[in-house]
Amino acid sequence: MTLPLASVPRRVGSICYELLLLGGVLLVAGAVFQPIFNGLGHPAWLDVLYRVYLVLVLGGYFGFSWCRGGQTLAMKTWKLQLVTTEGQGLSHQKAAIRYGIALVLLLGVPVLAYFVWQQVSGGDMHTSGWMAASLLLVPFVWAAWDPERQFLHDRLAGTRVVWVGAKVTPPLA
Repeated sequence: MTLPLASVPRRVGSICYELLLLGGVLLVAGAVFQPIFNGLGHPAWLDVLYRVYLVLVLGGYFGFSWCRGGQTLAMKTWKLQLVTTEGQGLSHQKAAIRYGIALVLLLGVPVLAYFVWQQVSGGDMHTSGWMAASLLLVPFVWAAWDPERQFLHDRLAGTRVVWVGAKVTPPLA
């Protein structure tokens, strides 16, 4: 019995809710790091360490959630589950691969494009911001051309988001 793939609107709704929840996770993580800033001042190396720390905190949150049942809190609310293309739960390695791909597509590429466009355009922050924002949408717009309407990071990672709220009728014996 395979579960149906989640619809794009349902996945987008879950992502929007996830962003709200991640604000809380990052707020708590930042509060934990704040005494270090107070004690050491604000050197540049500490800013880099702080950003790495936040990426690791988010990786831990997603990795734990995806490996422990395939659902973050937002995914549970929207009745979604993350599985492999074979319908199995995610291993730690598969979760790390998906997180890494999503991190590159949703953070790395837009940030890199922003800085590159800054150099090309002579420091036009407005245009650079629009370029970065448009590249941020690429993994999601990809679903319009994907045969199964999967987002790019799921396609590349070999994962799929299924709807566990579906009423699946077992075949008659």
